[in-house]
Amino acid sequence: MASPARSGFPGRTNSRLDAFLRRHLPPEVYDAVRAYEPCIVVSDAEKHTFKYVVLSDRLIYLTENPPKSIRRVVALRDVVAIDLIDDYPEFLSSPDREINQHIRIVYSSTVLKKERGKSKGVGKFLFPAHHSTANKKVKQENNGPTFWRRKVSRTLNESSLRSQQESSTPFKDPTSHPSDLKELSPAGQGTSRPLPTLSSCQSMAATDMPVCSLSLASSTNEPQELPDPRDAPREGSFRLDGNQSEFGLGNSLPASPLHSCRNLEKEESELHLYIISATSSIFLHLKSSWNNYIIRATLLQDPLCASEHNDVIGKPKPYRSEEKIKHFCQLKSELFLKDNTLRKILCLITELRVAAQRNFILKRLFWKTSELFYFLVNKLHEYLPESRDKHALQNKSQRADELMACIEIIQTLGLMFRETEIESSRLNTLAAKKGTLFNLLVILISKPKVPKSCSKSDAQPVADPTSAEVFFDSQLQKLTLEYTDTATALLYEILLIFQQVQGNLGLGSTKFAISWMMSFLQSCPPIMAFVARIVEGVVRGLSASFQLLTPCQAVLLYQQFYILRSCLQHSKALAEYIRNDHREEFRYFIHMPALEQRLPGCYPITEPTTQLCHEVLQLIEQKQCAKC
Repeated sequence: MASPARSGFPGRTNSRLDAFLRRHLPPEVYDAVRAYEPCIVVSDAEKHTFKYVVLSDRLIYLTENPPKSIRRVVALRDVVAIDLIDDYPEFLSSPDREINQHIRIVYSSTVLKKERGKSKGVGKFLFPAHHSTANKKVKQENNGPTFWRRKVSRTLNESSLRSQQESSTPFKDPTSHPSDLKELSPAGQGTSRPLPTLSSCQSMAATDMPVCSLSLASSTNEPQELPDPRDAPREGSFRLDGNQSEFGLGNSLPASPLHSCRNLEKEESELHLYIISATSSIFLHLKSSWNNYIIRATLLQDPLCASEHNDVIGKPKPYRSEEKIKHFCQLKSELFLKDNTLRKILCLITELRVAAQRNFILKRLFWKTSELFYFLVNKLHEYLPESRDKHALQNKSQRADELMACIEIIQTLGLMFRETEIESSRLNTLAAKKGTLFNLLVILISKPKVPKSCSKSDAQPVADPTSAEVFFDSQLQKLTLEYTDTATALLYEILLIFQQVQGNLGLGSTKFAISWMMSFLQSCPPIMAFVARIVEGVVRGLSASFQLLTPCQAVLLYQQFYILRSCLQHSKALAEYIRNDHREEFRYFIHMPALEQRLPGCYPITEPTTQLCHEVLQLIEQKQCAKC
C-alpha cells in the first residue's frame, strides 16, 4: 500500500528522489523525512558540490544529484545555530546570486584536547569571515518562531562542574507532571492588587540531579537523546561519515564521566547550503525541525518519558505502514460510534495519542481528512467551558471525568499539531471551517466551570479530610489547573502555525496571519483572565528559589513565555493589559536571576527559554521607559 505522505507534502515534490529515499531508508526513517531541497554544499568535506539536503526529525542527510548514496552529516542535537546569510557568493552567476539563499548550519562536535594541540594554528571555522566581516551579515528574522544560538565555548569539564553546582538542590520528584506546579500556594493579598506569594518549598540537600544522570549530557550541557532504531542505518543503505557514536550514546558510558571529560571539549564546524531559489522554505523547515527536536530532547530528560521511550526501542517490532493505517482507521470508526460512553471515548483517544506518539504516519492520517479534528473539537465543546449535561453542574464526580477526558483530547490535539507543519492538509483543514478553529480558541482560553465547593457555613461542614466532598473539590481544583497548562501547550502550537505561515513556510501565507489571530483573541472576553493565569503560572514556576524545574515544567515555561511575547508583540490591548495589570509580577518575581536558579543548564530548552524571558522583559521595559 502506498504511503499517504505524498499528497499535500510541499517539502517533498521530487518523485525520483522520493523513490530513492523510499528504497534506501528504513520505513520509519522515510516516514520521518520532513523536506529535501537541491543545493550547493560547502563544508570541510564538500567543495561547491551540487547535492540534495534531506531533513528528517533528528538528522540532516546529503545525497548526490542524481541520488546514488545517502549519508548523514549533522544531528539536530548538535546544532548550535541556523542562520540565513545575506551575501552574494562569487562562484554563482549574476542571476543566481539575486535569488540565492545562503544557509549556514553551525554544529558542535566533541574532540580530544591533545588532538587539537597537534593541529594548533588551523582555523576553527571554515568561513570565519561570516562571523567577522561586516558586509556579510546574518539576516534578522522578525517573523516566525524564535531560534537561538547555543553556547558551546566552555569545555566539558567546566560544564560538568556547573551541573554539579546546580544539582545541590535536586528535583523532589523527577517524574512529576507540569500540573505539579499547581500544588504550590496560590496568590496572596497585596495593597493595590493581589500579588502571588513565594511558595514555601522544602529545602533539599543532596548531591546529584537525577534527570542529568540519564546520560553523559549532564557534563556537556547538551543532552544526548536515548538511542533510537531510526538512527541505526540499514546495512548497505548509508555511507557513514565519522564515528557512529556522534549520533548515539554508544555501547557504554565511561565509568567516571568527570575524569573522562577533562580531555574533551566542544568544537564548532559549519555546513553551508546555497539554495538557488527565492521561494524555497527549507530554511524555515530546518529551524522548525530544530525547535521541535529541542523540545522533544528536553522532555526525554524526564525519567518517565525516557522510560517509555526506552520501552519502545527496547522491543522493536517490524515497522509496517499498512498496519498503522489499519489501526488508525479502526480507531476512527470506533470513535464515531453513537453509543460510546465518555469512558470508552477516553480510552480510544488515549490509544490514538499513544499510537501517534510512536508513529508519525498517524499524524499525517489525522490531518488527511478533517472529520476527526472536527469530532474532537465538537466533543470539547460539549463539556467546555461548561457541560451540556445539567446534572454534571452538581455532580462533582461526573464533572471530574469530563475534565479528564477534555485534557486527554487537548493533549491529543497538541500532539497532532506538533511537528506537522509540513502537512498542507493541516492548514487546509483549519481553513476549511474557520468556525471550528474559533471555537477551539475560545475553549482553550476559557476557564472550565465546576460545581461550587461546600462552604464552612453549610449544614454539613467539611471538617473530615477523608470526605468525598473534600476529595472531589481537590480533584477538580487540580484538574482545572492541569487543564490550563494543557490548553497553554495547545495554544502555543496554534500560535506557531500563524507564525510559520507569516514566515512563508510554503503553506499559503494569504490564509492566516498572526495579527488576525491576536485580533480575534483580544476580542474574546475570557482572554484577559487567561493571560492572568499564564502570568500566574510563570510566577509559580519561578518563585520557588531552591527547586529546579522538571523537564516538563521547563517546556511549559518556554510555552508560557512564547505566548506572553506574542501578546506583547502583536496585540496592543493585551500588551497594555500585561504592562499595567501585571507590573508587580515582572518587578518582583519574573526576572533573569530567578530563571537562572530554576532552569538546569543540561536542558536543551534552557537557552531558548532564557532568550524568550529576556525578550519579554525588554518589551515590558521599553514601554515603561517610553512613558518616562
